[in-house]
Amino acid sequence: MDGRQGAAAVLLTIGELARRTGLPVRTIRYWSEVGVVPEATRSAGGHRLYDAAGVARLELVATLRELGFGHAEVRRVLDRESTVAAVAATHVAALDTQIATLRLRRAVLSAIAAGDREEPGNMDRLNRMARLSAQERQQMIEDFAARACAGLDVGPELRDRLRGDVHRLPDDPTQEQLEAWLELSELVSDPGFQQLTRRAVQQSATTRTEAEPGARREAGPQPDRHSRFAENLERTVGAALREGVAPDSPRAAAVVDHLLGAGSGPERRAAVRARVGGVLEAGLDGRLERYRQLLAVLQDQQPPTSRAAVYTWLVEALDSAEAAPRR
Repeated sequence: MDGRQGAAAVLLTIGELARRTGLPVRTIRYWSEVGVVPEATRSAGGHRLYDAAGVARLELVATLRELGFGHAEVRRVLDRESTVAAVAATHVAALDTQIATLRLRRAVLSAIAAGDREEPGNMDRLNRMARLSAQERQQMIEDFAARACAGLDVGPELRDRLRGDVHRLPDDPTQEQLEAWLELSELVSDPGFQQLTRRAVQQSATTRTEAEPGARREAGPQPDRHSRFAENLERTVGAALREGVAPDSPRAAAVVDHLLGAGSGPERRAAVRARVGGVLEAGLDGRLERYRQLLAVLQDQQPPTSRAAVYTWLVEALDSAEAAPRR
């Protein structure tokens, strides 16, 4: 009897092990039968007995299972075919993907709960967008850029912008960014918007290889003048608008000089006035404005100034500068 009591101090039955670890007996028996937690010996009655090493292995198994490790992964760790760190890193990547997917689904549900997308077609499309992997999301943007640029002599700067990281959903997005990406994904998948973007790209490709009036033509590929001009507009005229600079003020004249160059002649100014005025007369499509706004949200940047407001200010400033000498 004394020997049995001494053995009990270091050897545990399945029932005792279950009470100690909180695991069901059937779970312990399973891990024992597959050899992950081998028994140390058997009692006189044929019952499995486990020593301290078995207890430690079982506790590790329980921890790994709680962390989401599969049976095969647990076996590889315990057999030293893989490390806990390596398996954990794999699970971190998988969890990140799951979290991103759940956040997108939350954005879908929020959009539906807002009550403006209850049509079955809209909900189905949003659900498909929410299930896209990061690679699939990037492929969507690549396809959008390819359709916009196909067959056109497009500069590398513009092509890279159309397929670049500006469209990427941040790793830890806000709800606003999630909703912005969902709207953007719908926009770039719309054939009508794809055609609209293609027309804008075609205009850029045309002006890219044509020197503006009064400018010296350079040998070799020309820079993307259209895109550079648009960026300069936001930096100069957009900033002036946000600061409340009147288009007929002396400060406005300085803004125009900075945009076009202080030495720009009448021909260049007239050409810019005609081009910008023509765009205003033709009308600006609100979808392009929305596209720019959504990109700003994804990049956590200040929303861009309305292109229509920028163009209107520039036309008025150029007209005011032209009329000034005759006052």
